[in-house]
Amino acid sequence: MGSSAAAGGRGWASIDPPLPGQSVVRIHLLEAEDLVAKDNFMGGLVRGKSDPYARVRLAGRAFRSRVIREQLNPRWNEVYEVIVNEVPGQDVEFDLFDKDIDKDDFLGRCKVPLSQLLRTRFMDEWLPLEDTRSGRLHMRLECLPPTPSAASLEQVLRVNNLLQTPQSEELSSALLSVFLDRAADLPVGKGSKPPSAYIKLSVRDVSYKTKRPHAETLELQVRDQGGAALGALSLPLPRVLAAEALTLDEWFPLGDTARILLRAQLGVLVSQHSGVESLSGSEVPEPEPELRLGEDGGSGPPGPELRQRVPHSDSSSEPAGAMMGQLQLTVWYHADERKLVAMVHSCRKLRSSSRDLPDPYVSLLLLPDKSRGTKRKTSVQRRTLNPEFNERVEWELPQEEVVRRTLEACVKAGGSFMSREKETLGKVQLDLAQMDLAQGKAQWYDLKDDWSS
Repeated sequence: MGSSAAAGGRGWASIDPPLPGQSVVRIHLLEAEDLVAKDNFMGGLVRGKSDPYARVRLAGRAFRSRVIREQLNPRWNEVYEVIVNEVPGQDVEFDLFDKDIDKDDFLGRCKVPLSQLLRTRFMDEWLPLEDTRSGRLHMRLECLPPTPSAASLEQVLRVNNLLQTPQSEELSSALLSVFLDRAADLPVGKGSKPPSAYIKLSVRDVSYKTKRPHAETLELQVRDQGGAALGALSLPLPRVLAAEALTLDEWFPLGDTARILLRAQLGVLVSQHSGVESLSGSEVPEPEPELRLGEDGGSGPPGPELRQRVPHSDSSSEPAGAMMGQLQLTVWYHADERKLVAMVHSCRKLRSSSRDLPDPYVSLLLLPDKSRGTKRKTSVQRRTLNPEFNERVEWELPQEEVVRRTLEACVKAGGSFMSREKETLGKVQLDLAQMDLAQGKAQWYDLKDDWSS
């Protein structure tokens, strides 16, 4: 015996009105210049500086940046994301303050009409600060409409990895919209009284965005107002990714006889202004995202770890000279962060002199400096000639210094239990002055031995 929150019949969710048109606004709080010095001493005779931070508001969401100590030209390089509807009268608002022990001092404000951003889709501007003597703010805004294309997810994940900053939360790769139509055959309480039901939804404890839809699950709980559980649903988002138009619209079981009618719809957030080169349609294979477990004993932490496959830009053929195997890298200069970024994707067809399969990892140096200060390395992958890493390393260097360096990437095999000696499986040296570091693109490089490099 059960109760129904709404009579069943139709096999798909009726949406009236239809799902609203939503987009994700990505807000880059970059830097400010010529701010007013608020920390003066000796009655203003000694001019000090300020400890600026910013408050950002849009569509009911509010963010606060970190404080930059003693700076009139601070650099934040923080990124925030907000889901917006096309409701008139909204603004992206920035308010700057000087952090003090007692009361924070106001440093100025500026704002951008949301309607202007929705029209242009992208803005990268210096805005003069209002209600203050001096100062301007550098911000970048991008409107990301959801796209029903699973094939673009690989590229989005790769670009997000390159754009990610340590100061910001993980960038979202998709927008999930859920329309709840009705439930049927919910269990009844004492006295056969129909329940007063409500629903709680979440994706990895986040109720409105998804970071990695190919490895996450929509969790739905139906509860009575008294707190009693009436049913639950775990919907893996890969099911939605595999559906036509990235949409599932059907009845789902909640346990026993209870069920729910809903529509789940994914839209991939493709940035058109990331500064990272997109792969052409001929280079994008069928998506093969996967979730693997990190190996213990490497430089990375153990436990669950996301790894996504990167399309092979030359998978149709391999150079005949690649006798020692190949290494796939993306090398890119992150101008906002002033960092050289290298994504170590994978190796293929490595050669080893040992009878056993090697435990490969990649060690990277910025030559001519061979000190520990420029050395980076990936985690160790166990017993394979085709390891996948998909790990990011970076160096904080001005661009004029980067072009004077050579990036050396050396593939090594970890030493055995009986020996600490590490076998070199091959290496590659890249003259950074000869590379286009403004556009990040995954490339395969032939590995060479120590004598031929």
